[in-house]
Amino acid sequence: MKSLIKALLIVAVMLLTATSANAQVYDGITQPTKWRVWLPVTVSTEDAQNINSTPFIGYRQDICNHFNMTGVLQYNIKGKAVVPQIWLNADIKGKFYVLSRSMYDTNNGLYKHTLSATYKLPLGFMVDATWDNLYDGHKFCDTDRLQVLGGYGNSRFVINAGYSMRAAKGFVTNLRLKLTPTQWVQLKYDGGAKNFTAALAMHFN
Repeated sequence: MKSLIKALLIVAVMLLTATSANAQVYDGITQPTKWRVWLPVTVSTEDAQNINSTPFIGYRQDICNHFNMTGVLQYNIKGKAVVPQIWLNADIKGKFYVLSRSMYDTNNGLYKHTLSATYKLPLGFMVDATWDNLYDGHKFCDTDRLQVLGGYGNSRFVINAGYSMRAAKGFVTNLRLKLTPTQWVQLKYDGGAKNFTAALAMHFN
């Protein structure tokens, strides 16, 4: 219980820090800017001293109106791994969005792949799905996590909640606060991975 309380306090402090810094969360599908610097901090709910961060910098290149490509360079601080990535973003009529992420873990020499999708419903509602580790570097659908969430968004916030299946099963929820139309902060609780994440980002053209 003490570890959980410590983790909650750390996340609260990170949220306050993010708010004061006027930072913005990176939405991999709808982010409109060219450059992104993403700064997350993840704390285990079982051990508050188990902390990690996987910051990245990315540059988006528009291919056409409904398709773009983002080159991402990420670093796993705890794992000491550089992870270059290619993200392909596509949308159909501004309602159905698909994000394909190809990642290469240079520390372990592994190629991995994750697939995400969002469908926008009327009145600000939406359905999100993410298939983490669809390919884990060895096999398809082996250590994968399939997360399905329902959500709601308006001009000030986006919130979603759902469940992660297959590996690391558990409740998952995100809260994104829109400080301005282009600046966001985010909190995430992952019951399957047993952690909290507080994130901030700097996005610019």
